[in-house]
Amino acid sequence: MKNPALPTVETRPVDPRLTLGLVCLAIFIGAVDLTVISAALPKVMIDLRLSLDTELNRASWAVSGYLLAYTVSMTFMGRLSDLFGRRMVYLICLVVFLIGSAWVAAAPNLTMLIIGRLIQAFGAGAMVPVSMALVGDLFPPGQRAAALGLIGAVDTAGWMVGHLYGGVLMRIFDDWRLLFWLNLPIGLVALALTWYALRQVPTPPRVGRFDWPGMLLLSASLVALNIGLAAGSELGATDFYGERLGPPPYAGPLVIVSLLLLALFVWVERRSDDPLIGLELFTRRHTAMACVINVMVGFGLAIAITNVPLYINTRLLLYHPTDSDILRIAAWDAGWMLSALTLTMAAAALPGGLLTGRFGARLPALLGLGLAIIGYGLMAFWGPDATYLRMGLELALTGIGLGLVIAPVADTVIASAGEDRRGAASALVIALRLVGMTVGVAILTLWGVHRQDELRRAGADNPLAVTEPARFLMEIAAQVIGETFLFGAAACLVGLLAALVMREITGRRT
Repeated sequence: MKNPALPTVETRPVDPRLTLGLVCLAIFIGAVDLTVISAALPKVMIDLRLSLDTELNRASWAVSGYLLAYTVSMTFMGRLSDLFGRRMVYLICLVVFLIGSAWVAAAPNLTMLIIGRLIQAFGAGAMVPVSMALVGDLFPPGQRAAALGLIGAVDTAGWMVGHLYGGVLMRIFDDWRLLFWLNLPIGLVALALTWYALRQVPTPPRVGRFDWPGMLLLSASLVALNIGLAAGSELGATDFYGERLGPPPYAGPLVIVSLLLLALFVWVERRSDDPLIGLELFTRRHTAMACVINVMVGFGLAIAITNVPLYINTRLLLYHPTDSDILRIAAWDAGWMLSALTLTMAAAALPGGLLTGRFGARLPALLGLGLAIIGYGLMAFWGPDATYLRMGLELALTGIGLGLVIAPVADTVIASAGEDRRGAASALVIALRLVGMTVGVAILTLWGVHRQDELRRAGADNPLAVTEPARFLMEIAAQVIGETFLFGAAACLVGLLAALVMREITGRRT
């Protein structure tokens, strides 16, 4: 019986939909900054008095360094949110991102700009897995997949819209620092609203301890893998006209070091009482297959987002070699054409979540991967004269297919983890997709340049090489790009086979 003399305090329950909307705002800002600087990099180099001939590779670390820190931060920040609470870790990450944005905007030189980008990425990368884990906490199993699909859609849309957003602002204001100053008012509003929305999210009791050896080994492995695999595709390392400098000598050894560190990480985790990532997830068929699908989706996505700008740039440069404005036109065309892939991918992520909530993970995964295989198969036959309309429609089909797979994969992995492991499991989802993308870009670069050079030499006696050299080179480029799209189809086929042997989860933890 209540004592009428004691005041009662009403506690309003957390509205999960409001919370989801607010965390998605911050996720979008962080994802946009992953690629926004690519549109501003030439202007950055001019303003900071950098040489395009000698310092372009160093300047590219403003892009690749962000991706690397983004990947590394999510591997352990998800687990920290398991131990210290989603609210505190999420708000700290948002503050770190805003500090990094101000640092970049005020950077007096390239070194300070790269440091600021690393600070930004450590905050932005962590927000995604923490948000996914928060969805697992707040939404019941039947609604969780749709919410995860929305987060996946926002994240994907953000880092792919970034280059368009940056290009538009640069065209209007011609000030790259403004791109980062704008993060502050938007981010502060998001910080205040999120702090308010998450004020009643319970902080779970701290269970276990943080696995420092596992974190250090996994981070070192990812750093070595990213630098090693990205080495062959550094700006200026290769081109599509037969000139091949090849990867630097440190690339192969770094990949080997990465694999050794990964093996050591597995050895340490198997003996840890409180591992960073519970390796038992990989012993369950549905989770292991979901992880395979995730890597394959990342691989296929990297093939598409690399091939489209390559195709458009090659065609315009070969057919309009004297047009001084052709690089700007090519960048503009490639950006809008890629949006046909990425925006449809983002749009399909939410329906993928709804299908998962109703029918389970296997059906939307099979449907999405099947559509993606068809899309990649069609793109393999673009040829040298594919129209933008055809390219856009086939990229949209592929994007719908890949988007449908985002939510079922995430839901399968997160549902397999206990309440005290959702942050770590969410980080695993995003990290594996990024690893797949890194491997995809590396294989495309190393194989594609070699294959193009081989075809160019083999066709040296072709009369077209003399009468219409631009057409000859474009046919070779189109053939190689078409063949690499088949790599994307093959990756999706591997994912489809993995989806076929998945089991639906029974008795999900809530």
